[in-house]
Amino acid sequence: MAGFSSMDNFINAATTLNQRWRADWNKNFPPTTTGVQGQWDCLARGAGNPPADALFNTGTALVFQPVYDNTTNGTSIWHGGAVNPAYKSIINASAFTAAATVAPCVLVLVDILGFYRVTATTTTTAQATTNTQMAFATVTCGTTNILTTASTGTNYAINLFPYTRVQFTTTGTLPTGLSTSTDYFVIKLTDSTISVGSSYANAVAGTAVSITSGTGSGTHTLNTLLPRYTSGAGVQSFWWATNATPLGAGTPNCSHSNYTNSKQTSGQVTPTVLPVGKTACENGAIVYSGTAAGKYGPFMPLAAGDSGTAQINGIQISTTWTSGEFSVAMCVPLLTLPITTLGVASERDLINQIPSMPRVYDGAALYWLIYNGQNTPTNSAMVGHLDFAWN
Repeated sequence: MAGFSSMDNFINAATTLNQRWRADWNKNFPPTTTGVQGQWDCLARGAGNPPADALFNTGTALVFQPVYDNTTNGTSIWHGGAVNPAYKSIINASAFTAAATVAPCVLVLVDILGFYRVTATTTTTAQATTNTQMAFATVTCGTTNILTTASTGTNYAINLFPYTRVQFTTTGTLPTGLSTSTDYFVIKLTDSTISVGSSYANAVAGTAVSITSGTGSGTHTLNTLLPRYTSGAGVQSFWWATNATPLGAGTPNCSHSNYTNSKQTSGQVTPTVLPVGKTACENGAIVYSGTAAGKYGPFMPLAAGDSGTAQINGIQISTTWTSGEFSVAMCVPLLTLPITTLGVASERDLINQIPSMPRVYDGAALYWLIYNGQNTPTNSAMVGHLDFAWN
């Protein structure tokens, strides 16, 4: 299996084989309004390197839009591109700022998998989303009950998580035992071979659908919703204002009226105590964050027992915002980096800490979230680097 097996193996990969990448980044705080102490913001909207995104307030409203490192106008932090079948990890990170009053603050690096654009901010009933599965990998059947996957386009079969809900399409006829427009659940055997169960419970139990070794005809495609972390395991979400026009007066409760968890159970809802939106919420701000009663941050709370979000089916605000729009991002947090003192670098050794070496999947779209320890002035600069290595 790919990955680092020892420190010697890591040193060889990073030095002799030069399988490493350094990403120097600098990001400004979003330019619209000072960040309030205790509030979370997304730095995607800030200028710098990479530049401000022009993605998260585009596209059809309420339709899930996947995001990759090469998505047009996404401007995520570059991590060296695809290395499949090798495994890429973050090995070091640093950040510092000399901008007055920024420190102390906390940075969280996230991989944004995709987002839903929400433009109807005066609608107080649940707004249903559209979740259309996309081509993830081509599959062939050469052994009874076993399918072999191969990457297609910008998607990589190595990223397929156990128990992912999938469907199959074909240009011809599927192997006997499989049907189109039918949900199946992945039983992962290796990075390139799977079986499928007819239910989540069957997949967990390893009970596979009977598939004959006949290849069928045409090209067969396995389809998923999420481009990475495909089962939703560990996937979080956050709502953030994504328009230069602030979200107008109003402090609605914000909730997912229906989401599917990583056990592929739909009908889950945000817990009874709901996050409260910020009035006149400015570009870049996570709308329900802060220090007042009822505030959360940065991620939307999940129902008791849930450990991830496979898809969001309904989005609801309890009262109106009078202007602006927001985006609901689905992401996975990778590392946390506190900046305690102005002008002093904060560093993280991600080789020796436990858990260590957070994995970065091919196609990952990396962005910083920031917790404002003080009121953060607009365009305040933060600078740092990320080191990656793979094997």
